[in-house]
Amino acid sequence: MLGITLKKRASKTREMILRGVYEDNLRIIGIGKHPGSVSEKAHLFLRKMFLFFTVSLLTILGHGNYLNLSSSPEKPMIASIIPQRPIPIPSENPDPVNTSEYNAFLDKDISLTRTFGLGVKTIMIDPGHGGSDSGTTGKMGTKEKDITLDIAGKLKERLKRYGHYNVLMSRENDTAVPLNQRVELAHSSRADLFVSIHLNYLPSKPINIIETYYFGPSSDDKTQRLAEQENAGSQYGLSDFKVMIEKIGKTLKLQESKELAASIQKNLYLNIKKQNINVHNFGIKRAPFVVLLGVDVPAVLAEVSCLSNREEEIELNTERYRENIARYLEAGILHYLNKGEASYEAKRN
Repeated sequence: MLGITLKKRASKTREMILRGVYEDNLRIIGIGKHPGSVSEKAHLFLRKMFLFFTVSLLTILGHGNYLNLSSSPEKPMIASIIPQRPIPIPSENPDPVNTSEYNAFLDKDISLTRTFGLGVKTIMIDPGHGGSDSGTTGKMGTKEKDITLDIAGKLKERLKRYGHYNVLMSRENDTAVPLNQRVELAHSSRADLFVSIHLNYLPSKPINIIETYYFGPSSDDKTQRLAEQENAGSQYGLSDFKVMIEKIGKTLKLQESKELAASIQKNLYLNIKKQNINVHNFGIKRAPFVVLLGVDVPAVLAEVSCLSNREEEIELNTERYRENIARYLEAGILHYLNKGEASYEAKRN
């Protein structure tokens, strides 16, 4: 009995609404019906059109399928038939991205540059020291800053011949460039590769050694002291270093820096040994050089010779020998860039 009463009430409500629509249409037709506004034929045509529209609307809506006019007791039934989906509300504090799916890319055996097809467009060569900072000085008075600048300039010209790379230098003359400015130059020029050139000095062991570094901690006292010397006057503050230290875990940089260091070290040592069998291979090492940490791209520091060895100092003062070292560095860089797929022979003068 209650169901019949509710249906009658809903039907009556629907009838009142539809009648109101019908009467509104009639009023619309009658608007502007004053002398000179619209002809009687036009009024008749419009009246018929609105009546046709109203009847059609009544026929469609009369079935009650498009109007939810039922009273509240019937709502649970409708809700049970039609699934209600809540509207998602964006979270003000979304959960952080789950990085576990990227862990495979952090595997040391996966080359990220090859995986993502990354290339090298800009190479920055960094001649160590300069200006008031002479670096090491040989017994004959040879200054590290002069030798590194000359070798860097020769290397730049050699790499430019290929026409594939934009080759830049952190300093083009005998000027003092703080380490933080060298890093900034690499950033602003969007360098893809960073090679810093230096000369070693071992007062207690006057031998000739070759070694190449990439960034990382070291337990070797000699390496630690060398890092302290090279990092002196970097112009970085503690707050800067806090930001920089967060970059240590970058797998791509670590991978590629190590690979670049290995390629340069191999080409330097094997070629120099052909003319000086007394040279010692000290290999590749990790060292906390701040200039290598600050640069976001693969970066190495090559100790290409040793000024504490008298015979080596004599050789370094010849144009031919400095050109040869530039050739060996060139071969090491190209071997790295081509991942060993092409061979580059560093012919000596």
